[in-house]
Amino acid sequence: MTMRDGMVLAASTPVAPGIESLILRSGRVSEADWSTVFTEAAPYGRLADELIARGLLGAAAVEVLTQTAVFDAIFAIALGGVTSCTAEQAAPDDLPPLLPADPGLETDRVVRETHRRLEAAAGWQAFGLSIHSRPAPVEAERSPALAPSREAILATVNGRVSTRDIAFSLGRGLYSVLSDLAILLKDGLVTIDPPVSGRAGTQDGAVRLEDILADEPRIEAPDDGPPPESPREPDPGPPEKAVAGLPRRRRRRGRKSATTKDDT
Repeated sequence: MTMRDGMVLAASTPVAPGIESLILRSGRVSEADWSTVFTEAAPYGRLADELIARGLLGAAAVEVLTQTAVFDAIFAIALGGVTSCTAEQAAPDDLPPLLPADPGLETDRVVRETHRRLEAAAGWQAFGLSIHSRPAPVEAERSPALAPSREAILATVNGRVSTRDIAFSLGRGLYSVLSDLAILLKDGLVTIDPPVSGRAGTQDGAVRLEDILADEPRIEAPDDGPPPESPREPDPGPPEKAVAGLPRRRRRRGRKSATTKDDT
């Protein structure tokens, strides 16, 4: 996590899609356009300005995407558990965040949003839904009003790919995918840890729709992206192929514990 003057500028973790995945794998910007803009603007810290100037993203979209990346990464880090946190001054040779959430997010707001997401995730985990779950489709009649974002998830689930894999594949936030999977699970369109073929649905860890309806009359899926005071994350476009051959950024060798950089 990178901070400046007490404000959160950026955060990243291998567990959740970063800003590049949110932009590229969602189809918002083509690989060719991204590569051109990255080469010309990233070394000078002008990536956001160049994306806007070329008409590849609007200013509002950049704001939403950068904030979504921050909230999602911190949620994923907190979900895994943090035992220690070390603050260290940014070194002169440290690369700045690729697309920071300028002018930064207030820490109180980040804490409130992370707490809200963790509470929702705890409720879903009680029914087997987590970032490691491997949802499988259920043969059922689908509503014609099914949201495109959930249609995309249904086209991806197969009982083998995890929730995290789905988020990376579609270029969507991890929390956003969990939210939609919770709704699909409630609606009986996906199942978690389905029983082995030929056996009754009593497999350990199996989740049945009737269990959810009995214990949780309604699973609410909080809005994706930043809290209400910021614009909501736009619907992602169609899934793109995994990005390959993009310019590589040099990374510092991090610590095992969560590290907060003060970019002052």
